[in-house]
Amino acid sequence: MLFVRLADESAVFLPFGSLESFRADLGLTYAQAGTVLAAIAPGALAGGAFAAAADRYSRRAISAGGAFGFALALVMFALGDSFAVLAAGAFVMGMASTAMVDAAEVALVDIAAGDDLRRWLARSNLLATVGDLLGPALVAGAVLLGLSWRAAFWVGAGLMGLYALALARAPLPPPSRAVAEDDGVDGASRPGFTAVLRDPAVWVMGLIGLLMVPFDEPLVGFTIALLEQERGASPAVATVIAFAGIAGGVLAFTVLARRFEGVADDRLLMGSVSAMAGGALVIAVVPVLAVVALAGLAVAIGLSLAWLALQHRSLVLRPGQVGATKAVLGAIESTGAWLPMAIGALADRAGLTWAVGSFGIVGAVLMALSWWDGRRATRRRIPVTDMLP
Repeated sequence: MLFVRLADESAVFLPFGSLESFRADLGLTYAQAGTVLAAIAPGALAGGAFAAAADRYSRRAISAGGAFGFALALVMFALGDSFAVLAAGAFVMGMASTAMVDAAEVALVDIAAGDDLRRWLARSNLLATVGDLLGPALVAGAVLLGLSWRAAFWVGAGLMGLYALALARAPLPPPSRAVAEDDGVDGASRPGFTAVLRDPAVWVMGLIGLLMVPFDEPLVGFTIALLEQERGASPAVATVIAFAGIAGGVLAFTVLARRFEGVADDRLLMGSVSAMAGGALVIAVVPVLAVVALAGLAVAIGLSLAWLALQHRSLVLRPGQVGATKAVLGAIESTGAWLPMAIGALADRAGLTWAVGSFGIVGAVLMALSWWDGRRATRRRIPVTDMLP
């Protein structure tokens, strides 16, 4: 199960890395090619139903079925000869990815319960960083060998099929029939999505996840554009910034994850989003490339640790409703696609410096939400009797 995000990250890159190849081969417009990639998002949203089902039904069947569906989606790309087939394959890919990953992580909560869970999540996310390298390596390997872009999809489908077989044989624990209690105010039990949707903590976590979206690839893209267009940097700077991001993720999920094992999720989240906000502001105002690279490293570390804290918190917030919680959070976070568009519009009007600086504003909002969530989490950790005079 620790390899689930490695499999996901490496395979989901293939359509993005092959965009120009399949567009030219099939004679698609860029609008059509972009639509193919965009179809992954509604598929992932639909996959939330499988995530919620993992609370009640076999996690092994759902996760393995998602992996087989992922392999099928890759085969659809490998055989696809039209826009419709590729768009359908992308939709299936998003849906299958959510089913595979979320069901495996719901099972992981039961296997690695308690204080060990965040440690195992760090290892899973470290392997996901490896997956970020394997996907591009697979595409590049096909190009270097003079093979068609379809070859990468065939190889990916075969590997995903093998992983699906491994999941089908894995002794994942059966789902618990327990239903999480309400937020503790009245002790009432409200099963299903209703209780999840009524929990303010879920909405705060969803908003935090939504606002974290642009700090990944979008910030890297705008930073590279800023350095090349307004600061005269060479295109090679992209390699430096990309390396800083990968190095930050590896450092966060190894040394720092162990260093901060005893730090509560809310406190780790607050410190991490502060590093993200500060790093973005430094990138916007400091013209020295070395400083920008260090700031990019700080953002990458902060983003990785913030994701680890948010991921762990979402998995332990509502016992018995982990899948439903992940489904609701995924739906909220999926609406974050408009943020990079808004930042792009700001770049057109005010310039790239202001666009990158706006990430600092987003980071400040993240800090406010994390502070509010931290106060709420602290109140829940302190017994009522300890709060009395």
